[in-house]
Amino acid sequence: MFAAACPPHAVEITDSGAVVAWDRVSGTRRTLGDPSLTVTACAIEPDGSHVWWFTESGGWWRQPFDGGPALPGAPPGRQRGIAFDADGRTVAVCLGTGDRTVCHLGPPGGTARPVAAADGCFTLADLSADGELLVLAGTPGTPTAAMLITPGTAEPPVVLGGRIWPLELRPGREVELLLAIEEDDRFAVAVWTPDAGLSVQKWLRFDTEITAHWYGREGRRVLVQQDRHGRSTLLLADLDSRTLTPVPTPPGTILDLSEAPDGVLHYVFSTEGVPPHRRTADPRRPAAPAVPRPDRTRRALWTGEVHTLLATPDGAGPWPAVQLLHGGPFLHDRDCHDPRVEALVRAGYAVARTNYRGSTGYGARWRRAGGPRVGHTQLDDLAAVRAHLIADGVAEAGRIALWGHSWGGYLALLGMGVRPGEWVAGLASSPVADYPAAYAQTTPALRELDDELFGGGPDRVPERYRDASPLTWASRVSGPLCIAAATGDDRCPPGQIHSYLAVLRRHGVPHRMLWTGGGHDGEPGRDTAVFTAMLAFADAALKPPRSDDHRAAREVNRYEATQRTARPDQLAGA
Repeated sequence: MFAAACPPHAVEITDSGAVVAWDRVSGTRRTLGDPSLTVTACAIEPDGSHVWWFTESGGWWRQPFDGGPALPGAPPGRQRGIAFDADGRTVAVCLGTGDRTVCHLGPPGGTARPVAAADGCFTLADLSADGELLVLAGTPGTPTAAMLITPGTAEPPVVLGGRIWPLELRPGREVELLLAIEEDDRFAVAVWTPDAGLSVQKWLRFDTEITAHWYGREGRRVLVQQDRHGRSTLLLADLDSRTLTPVPTPPGTILDLSEAPDGVLHYVFSTEGVPPHRRTADPRRPAAPAVPRPDRTRRALWTGEVHTLLATPDGAGPWPAVQLLHGGPFLHDRDCHDPRVEALVRAGYAVARTNYRGSTGYGARWRRAGGPRVGHTQLDDLAAVRAHLIADGVAEAGRIALWGHSWGGYLALLGMGVRPGEWVAGLASSPVADYPAAYAQTTPALRELDDELFGGGPDRVPERYRDASPLTWASRVSGPLCIAAATGDDRCPPGQIHSYLAVLRRHGVPHRMLWTGGGHDGEPGRDTAVFTAMLAFADAALKPPRSDDHRAAREVNRYEATQRTARPDQLAGA
């Protein structure tokens, strides 16, 4: 992210979750804040003088670009967005407090005052150049998918409903809001102005999900990023001339992008075999994109309409295999470097990442196809991919495990109960284990997601939640389970996992439980420690021990001692 009025100053978040101030002239990079805290969002003031960042444990902080003491930058709450006016004299911060969203406005470094509040989960999309218009993004598909609020006046907010995503306001004093919209199973760019209202750009329609950004300070040009089949495509659209020009980027995934003041795009790029790194592109100077070398250990696998990203060790299979499940569920696995995949492949596993029904990146129809039997539909896809892996000689029937985090961990637990014996082991970190209880205990934002997924809450469609809950099927699990969870996780709370564990114990289901500190997104050192422990568990379940290798047996014994509570330092030696 670049300082709009100070081209040499920029800020970025590293892979390790640290916020870094980057002086583009000297090339100096300076880590700000406390390196032990994981940063989840950052911003830089337009004049480049100060950097803001957010941590779940500490809220928003503000620190001089050149270093110095960090000070709280806003009241506590859940991070829901930050934006500045054109001059940097006003900052808007959106925070979640309980079941409400509150917007605060004030001078950077000064006292912020609450100026707007709404029931439910909203995020701050943008603040107008004059600081007099707030754009809030609600839940797509509801009557309040977007709200435009004029703070300090009696004017009622402008409310837009439907499957729309408000993105950002066009730079300058003239108000023109950029949006993405879903209609007729396709995705299009749209704009809203006070005079003309909402105008859908019918000529800018795509078959899969998109996002968009205004490009340049003059004219009405828009960068459109399309995510399709696990890869990203970037295009430059001129709304006035109705021309669309591809921006050459290599085949792979664009994880983030930002326009520098000189018009050059800086983007974070990755493929399965290449870790994330910064690249540049100039939409005004088209060039041929680099073509990656083929890698025989990375390929796409299509099982009917189901797309899987497959990674294998060198040589010929079959190998022990892990079906690594993404969370969401409205997310997707991409042609992007994943350290877990690399570690598993080095350990001798074939790794299959499947974009089951309900995933994004394959169009509206595919995303909606995740229901009505939530969880079971996804398991049907995963079972079909499992059979495909066996038929192709990639894996053996008795050496395949399910492994997932968050909603992926939920699917791992559900699969082990709904289809006992089909997968040899299940590994789940931060999972949903008791769906009705998780709904009651989780955050308002996730309850809204579950309402969309199930068609209501457990009080409205109780049978759907019972059928989809791993707790319902826990007594049927036959293979061993390894579960890791954090005591401070408010998204997949620990309480609902305790009820699931009670059923496992009552029915004698073999399992290991690893409790850690931190929240849903982890804490420094925890994720690596947990992964190391779970990999050892997978080795014990999927790899027959050699006569000279007693590691698996040692690890199983070690888990007995860590079943109640495990700290990251206890797990680090696993």
